[in-house]
Amino acid sequence: MVFFLFILGAVVGSFLNVVGLRWGTGRGLGGRSSCFSCRKILGWQELVPIISFLMLKARCRGCTAKISWQYPIIEIWTGLIFATIPYIFIPVFCIYVVITIYDLKYKIIPDELVYTAIILSLLVPLFFVQYSLLDWLAGPILFTFFGLIWLLSRGRAMGFGDAKLGLSVGLLLGASQGFSAIILAFWIGALVSLLYIFLNKTGLPAQAGFLKNAKKLTMKSEVPFAPFIIVGAWMSLVFHLNIFYVAFF
Repeated sequence: MVFFLFILGAVVGSFLNVVGLRWGTGRGLGGRSSCFSCRKILGWQELVPIISFLMLKARCRGCTAKISWQYPIIEIWTGLIFATIPYIFIPVFCIYVVITIYDLKYKIIPDELVYTAIILSLLVPLFFVQYSLLDWLAGPILFTFFGLIWLLSRGRAMGFGDAKLGLSVGLLLGASQGFSAIILAFWIGALVSLLYIFLNKTGLPAQAGFLKNAKKLTMKSEVPFAPFIIVGAWMSLVFHLNIFYVAFF
């Protein structure tokens, strides 16, 4: 069953890649996929999740242009999401995956996506999970926390979209796992940023799939934070984390 869920998730992840890349471009979700470089229409052999990327050796069969590592990474990650979390959380995390793709590419979170995530997150405590008062307040607390960072820094340290995403995560996961997700997000964000800076200084390739400006990353660079929040939320849910409790008690 776990293997089946992983395969299903990888297939969905392939579709989410399309959604994330086409969102806001004016191009609909219909129509055949094609190479971004030579516009060659892709056959079914070139669209099998994960396997096609490996068989093609990360290059287009038509023009030999490089294929981004984003595609297999998102497919594998979505497969892991399907295989590791309860089904009631999967619709929200599918939206989170699209938000991750879009935020990494454009450094902004579309309102349509984050508002949909908030609504779906609200359905979990309303119909599936019994929440305490603190669990219900987790979303507004995280929204206020990120909103204050956005306000006090005038948008330089944090985007307002991150505050909306924090509201969704708090509503979805409740207090213990929601707060743990945000703590993890800061830890992961700091670690990844330091790693990129280290790679830059050593001259090693710092580009990771879909961060086009990774080689220029410095301590003053703007780094999308939504992906770290989402990865933290996934890990917190999978491992039932309660970092906040452990840290203070």
